[in-house]
Amino acid sequence: MGSVRSASWVLRSGLLKKKNYSYSYGSPLSVSSVSCRLPKQVRGFCASLSDRWVIKSPFNDVEIPEISYPKYIFDASAENGHKTAWINGQTGQSITHGEFQSLSKRLGSALTKLGMKQGDVLGIVSPNCPEFAITFFGVAAIGGINTTVNCTYTPVEIAKQLENSGASLVMTHPWMLKNIQEACKIYKGVKHIIVNGPAQEGTLSLQDLLEDDGAAFPEDVKINPKEDLVVLPYSSGTTGVPKGVMLTHYNLVANLQQITHPSLMSVKGVVQDTFLGVLPFFHIYGMVPCMGLSLMTGSLTVTLPMFEPKLFVEAIEKYKVTYLHTVPPLISFLTQSPMVKPDLLDNVHTMVCGAAPVGPVLISEFRKKFTDRIQFQEGYGLTEAAPVTHLTPVKRYLPGSTGPSIPNTYAKIVDLETGKNIGPDEGTGELCIRGPQIMKGYFCNEKATKETIDEEGWLHTGDIARMDQDENVYIVDRLKELIKVKGLQVAPAELEDLLREHPDVIDVAVIGIPDERSGEVPRAYVVLSQNSTKTEEEIAKYVEENVAPHKKLAGGVIFIDEIPKLATGKILRRKLKETALEEMKMAS
Repeated sequence: MGSVRSASWVLRSGLLKKKNYSYSYGSPLSVSSVSCRLPKQVRGFCASLSDRWVIKSPFNDVEIPEISYPKYIFDASAENGHKTAWINGQTGQSITHGEFQSLSKRLGSALTKLGMKQGDVLGIVSPNCPEFAITFFGVAAIGGINTTVNCTYTPVEIAKQLENSGASLVMTHPWMLKNIQEACKIYKGVKHIIVNGPAQEGTLSLQDLLEDDGAAFPEDVKINPKEDLVVLPYSSGTTGVPKGVMLTHYNLVANLQQITHPSLMSVKGVVQDTFLGVLPFFHIYGMVPCMGLSLMTGSLTVTLPMFEPKLFVEAIEKYKVTYLHTVPPLISFLTQSPMVKPDLLDNVHTMVCGAAPVGPVLISEFRKKFTDRIQFQEGYGLTEAAPVTHLTPVKRYLPGSTGPSIPNTYAKIVDLETGKNIGPDEGTGELCIRGPQIMKGYFCNEKATKETIDEEGWLHTGDIARMDQDENVYIVDRLKELIKVKGLQVAPAELEDLLREHPDVIDVAVIGIPDERSGEVPRAYVVLSQNSTKTEEEIAKYVEENVAPHKKLAGGVIFIDEIPKLATGKILRRKLKETALEEMKMAS
């Protein structure tokens, strides 16, 4: 075993001090000092005495190659061409890393023949399957942009994202085809619908396109990694309705380089690891730390179209999963379900949890069932950071913490009242991040971009955090109004806008309330018109019929006389939430 010492420059009381760390790792990594993709005036910030408590990652900076994301992945997996890359967990169909690269380029050629050009957008509306990844990289390899759409969305929700992103093609699964066709009646900019299956009227078959001879693949496409987009996922950010997050090739390459630092990564390498692709690839967590990481490390991913308890358990057992990505509800299932025996995870050496905080109590219960043999890591990030900014080091998990910032990443905690930076153990504030993984901005939304990324390049996360003396971060609350349902974002503003369209609704406020299975669920407080005879159930059903399942009002509808607001008209959600929590406490 070797060791590497790195320095974290911390500004304390106007004095620049150097703090040393020592971590063990199995193999050396080429490291160098790399400037973040930031305005010139703030580069080298931590060598300045102009600010206090700006915390640099304790890990050595990693080298970030300025190449396209597909080239990065294809080059990294070149020596693993003979190894199986993907297995469809439902059908058993498999392809190797070499076949994956070939199929991606064939699709790129076929899309080029269909008229797709560099900068054009293709929407992927599909459950997890090998073809999702083939499509993603086929599009990216010819300089196209993917916009990944939640496959549980209604036609109206799908149409909104396709229209906002300017998508001209869509790849989907036969399960979703009806919704896609309905969406395309609303948004008429889609030229081709590609179905992962046999061609149907008005559609093209993805399998037919994958038979392309590859002759039209544009080998000379010029991609500017720091400027050109590779994917446009949608996030509500700190507030408001979903917005397109502009992630460049460089953003995704940077994040994979960062999280594979030897102190943070435990993929075996010599023996091929097996991932379980159950977290949705349309979500940034499934897209980069799962799908991308598996490909670049030459691992195998077994895809599942959704979480179904029996299928989930059988896949772990049958394929001997070794590296498991989870969210808190999955950990709860593994811990509490009688279907899951302690020996189910005998082959798992590492389990990573993200998307939402996992409580120390749940981890304690998990470890009682499965012992401490499994290495547990908790991470923090957001779509706007491609997505990881913090991760607990290998063999150094601290319950309740997401660990320190990852390489090439700076962090600070800002007091909400004074706007000044807060030092370790000095209290809580908004977590702000700066690094090469930070998004380019929100698509066609300069106002929202400026509200989220300040002039010095700091991404304001909207999450309330504290930091200990070892620079480990603890997420304690959310400044932003988003509701996290099983790790998926629900924007209160989106549900409020929908409810305001109901003729009987005068005013409305939506909040998230705790839920044991989902983490949080939405609840609506509604002011009805004077003569309305609608019931709470009817209002809830109206919402359910118009949104994806995770957005339904599982927390209920409550009729009230007036929505509490500030004089400025801002809804006092915190007051509603405090009342809801008190009522839930009394009821229990």
